[in-house]
Amino acid sequence: MEKTALYLALVHYPTYNRYGETVATCITPLDLHDLGRIGLTYGVKRLYLTNPFESQKSLIGEVIRHWAEGVGGEHRPHRKQAVGIAELVDSLSDAYEDVAEREGAEPFVVGTTARWERETVPAEGLLDKAGGKPVLLVFGTGYGLTEDILMAVDAVLEPIRGPGDFYHLPVRSAVAIYVDRIFNRRV
Repeated sequence: MEKTALYLALVHYPTYNRYGETVATCITPLDLHDLGRIGLTYGVKRLYLTNPFESQKSLIGEVIRHWAEGVGGEHRPHRKQAVGIAELVDSLSDAYEDVAEREGAEPFVVGTTARWERETVPAEGLLDKAGGKPVLLVFGTGYGLTEDILMAVDAVLEPIRGPGDFYHLPVRSAVAIYVDRIFNRRV
């Protein structure tokens, strides 16, 4: 059985801040490193970091070059591998187009949020729901993806819930949990 191609997108714009305003968040090197490592562990093909602002792309581009091409990668080859799956793009649309071009098929786009009150799908059944299409799994930063993005995706994963009332996980943790559930430990 051929494994479904999985791609990740970490959206930094448009996202919400704590007041519900649409904002851009900063790309962090910690997200870059950790999400790359999660991706490599589970066979994710690409990690897209979306941010249209040149200052952010320039800064994180330097970090990527340091680990992928520079002295950082020479000293830490595992980090070089992890950062190697990352790609900076202006928008989620750019990520979508890149996946479609790489795979020769439009991706099944899946959003994530802790605040969704509409229909959701369980992570464990996502690959069946995608019907063989490549999957683009989308995460928001700050206080999450905007409603415009969530209304445009093909599906929204059911929120991760623990036994308590608090449910605002760090994005790195949410990515790890969802990806593990998607592959149901059958990687």
